[in-house]
Amino acid sequence: MKKQFSKILSKPKIIVPIFAILGLIIIFIQFNKIGKAPIVNITNNVTNTEVISGKNIDLSFPKNGRIESVSVKNGDTVHKGEILAKLSAQDGEGLVNQAKGALNLAEAQYASLNSQYASTKKQQDLIVENAYQTLLSSGLEGTPDAQNKNAVIISGTYTCGKEGSYLINPYLSADNDTNYSFNYSGLETGTGSVKYDNPVSLGKCGLQIKFTNSTYFDPNINWTVNIPNIKSPSYLPNFNAYKLAIENRDKILSDLSTTLGNDSGDTSVAKAQVEAAKGAYEAAKGAYENNLIISPIDGIISFIDKNLVVGQSVTINKTVISIITK
Repeated sequence: MKKQFSKILSKPKIIVPIFAILGLIIIFIQFNKIGKAPIVNITNNVTNTEVISGKNIDLSFPKNGRIESVSVKNGDTVHKGEILAKLSAQDGEGLVNQAKGALNLAEAQYASLNSQYASTKKQQDLIVENAYQTLLSSGLEGTPDAQNKNAVIISGTYTCGKEGSYLINPYLSADNDTNYSFNYSGLETGTGSVKYDNPVSLGKCGLQIKFTNSTYFDPNINWTVNIPNIKSPSYLPNFNAYKLAIENRDKILSDLSTTLGNDSGDTSVAKAQVEAAKGAYEAAKGAYENNLIISPIDGIISFIDKNLVVGQSVTINKTVISIITK
């Protein structure tokens, strides 16, 4: 038996492979007995992960692909959110850029519509305001509180936007060439000079007043100027024009509000376009990020797969980078 064993030992080509195989078996058995360090697997779409200080975090790609770039090496310090490696994904980048462009366009159109709404509202409000001024200013006249051959002419454009009356009370005065002045009250309060040839201001709201006949002027007669003058033949047409201006404004602004989503309803064309573009962009970005390994923490690179080089293919969910937490 000893002779046979010695004979085997004298043949290196036989004994060396045998001992090599026995050595590998022993190493494998001992390695399993020692055990492995805990590993936390983190994928790119995990948002809430409890990280134990001093432990390795294994990172892998969630898809198959070909390596485009590797930004780190063993021992490097990395920060949360840093891109560590990237798969080739030109189509994905193109889709992200295309979706971002569509989102920018939708947001620009929405902003333009908001600007259009503000401009249109200002324009329509001015149309309504002008119609109301015409209603208040047209056909104004002074009405005496007793029969009189004199007349009061009211001119100008009333600009104060309040409805009501002016009460005009003439009186003797030595302050002007006609020897008469007047007080006014109601919508405004003040005094003025009685004139027969030229109008004088009636308050500060844009109106003027002139008395027509000095021969029949009676300082005991008081006058009333109603705003608007509902007895004027122009009142009803102007009133209808004012109401129509309001209706047109409200309809135009309502249509724009629906498009913009500023109304109380759920319909919003422009907002829906923005939200759809935003969703498409987020989807494209999410799909593209599947081509990236992004550091989930601050840490130090503790392992990089030797096959993680530009141009090489990688397999889904295979650990290619490990980070040890600080």
